[in-house]
Amino acid sequence: MERLRTSIEAFNLYRQGHPEEPVMLAGADLRELDLAGADLHAATLFEANLGWGSLEGANLEGADLRRCSLEGCNLAGARLDGAQMEWANLRHANLRRSSLRQVSLRCGILESADLREADLEGAYLERAILRDADLTGAIFRGASLVEADFRWAQYQGAEFADTDLTRALM
Repeated sequence: MERLRTSIEAFNLYRQGHPEEPVMLAGADLRELDLAGADLHAATLFEANLGWGSLEGANLEGADLRRCSLEGCNLAGARLDGAQMEWANLRHANLRRSSLRQVSLRCGILESADLREADLEGAYLERAILRDADLTGAIFRGASLVEADFRWAQYQGAEFADTDLTRALM
């Protein structure tokens, strides 16, 4: 974790040289840190606190972010494909133009989040709270949005082709 706090470039180089070494940051307090561009693919961040920090452009593909606090976090352009994010708190998070394909965000809290032009193709957002979120131009193709709460959300130009919106609140 010290390497991550010290230099993102050094951390990413270390990961390239040690691809088999797991990144275990479960429960870590990483609030307000600038981790932009960090390679955290497949990292374990279960119940970590990353609130109000920056993960802009970071690679979080396949990461375990269950019950993680990402409130107010800048995740613009981040890659989160296949991440496990059940019960994650993403209130006020910036996910603009991020890739969340096949992400599992069941019961996730995305209230007032910025998801403009985000790609959520095939994502699982059952019972997710997206109240007052900006979903303008977001792609939800093939996503499961069963019982999701979209009240007061902005979703002009969003794509919902082949999406399951059973009992969703719009």
